[in-house]
Amino acid sequence: MTNYTDVISLERAKLYLKVDAGQTETDDEIISMINSSLSFIEKRTNHIFKTRDKVYYQDCALVQSVKVYDYPINTINSAIVNRPLYSIVPTVNSFVTLNIGYTTLAAIPNELIDAALQLIKVWFYESEKQVNSTLIPLSVMEAIDVNRRFI
Repeated sequence: MTNYTDVISLERAKLYLKVDAGQTETDDEIISMINSSLSFIEKRTNHIFKTRDKVYYQDCALVQSVKVYDYPINTINSAIVNRPLYSIVPTVNSFVTLNIGYTTLAAIPNELIDAALQLIKVWFYESEKQVNSTLIPLSVMEAIDVNRRFI
């Protein structure tokens, strides 16, 4: 997938928000919220929703590998050692380039998509209220915490 709207389409977000499909005035705002919510979850969990190539550099000249917390890794390499929260990837010339990110929607944990939809809903409806203690529901933070790829 190359765009966040491949993960959550505008149509799906509008259906979740109960916004009439014919109403287009808020489409750009909803697309922005889709992008922001999925980017936020990516940064908090290291589950990558958009496929991309990323370069990783080794920290120490003595260790010829890097710890990669991003998930999933699409690059095929039998030398990659997968651990529960990270992968150990050998480097060549002090770096390695990996293709990372989910390639199918079915592979993404459902609770992360649900968390993104909840964020969009809160941002869409609750942001105009004068009394907001938080704009990130506890259920979203719990789904994020359970899926974090680091301590």
